[in-house]
Amino acid sequence: MDVSTTVNPTQGCIEIRVPEKYHRQPIVSRLISRYGLSVNIAAAAFEIETKKDAWFNLEIEGSSQQVESGITYLRGLSVKVEQLNFQTLTQQNIKDLQILCPNYVKKVDERNITQDQTTRAKFKVSIPKNYRSFPIIAGLVTYCGLTVNITGALLDTNTENDGWFNLEICGHHEQIVSGLRYLKQLDLQIWL
Repeated sequence: MDVSTTVNPTQGCIEIRVPEKYHRQPIVSRLISRYGLSVNIAAAAFEIETKKDAWFNLEIEGSSQQVESGITYLRGLSVKVEQLNFQTLTQQNIKDLQILCPNYVKKVDERNITQDQTTRAKFKVSIPKNYRSFPIIAGLVTYCGLTVNITGALLDTNTENDGWFNLEICGHHEQIVSGLRYLKQLDLQIWL
């Protein structure tokens, strides 16, 4: 998302608790692709084998209308949403955000994607502590055109520790290759 083109850009933090029936749904991915939000997962605890709610602290950015629509979507799924704080971004904040979200990989050209079937890939990716402010999942969705489902996560609130995500990505072959290149360019460790 190009934050500089949004109207009344807003940044905020929310805590969400995702019920078990939505554990296999790409909820965070949809916030990015459907509502145009930039989303960074600041903390998470989620084990798909348990019946406990998945828990995420999300840093979200977008227009006030995009943020409101995204929260309405979550609440419509019975996802518990706690607003932690929101602020209107200044021009300096917008400039800083663009530095945090460099375009490492060009978005896949949709015209060059053949009509072959959608492919899925599953893997675990390490999130080093120095990448905690970088919206890695948003990059996979925005730059690579992938649908990303988080099937497990551990990213505690202690910013001194590394974390990890279990991901299931869905897209055309070229999009998946682009996504893996994107992660490789970030020098992230991946386990298949």
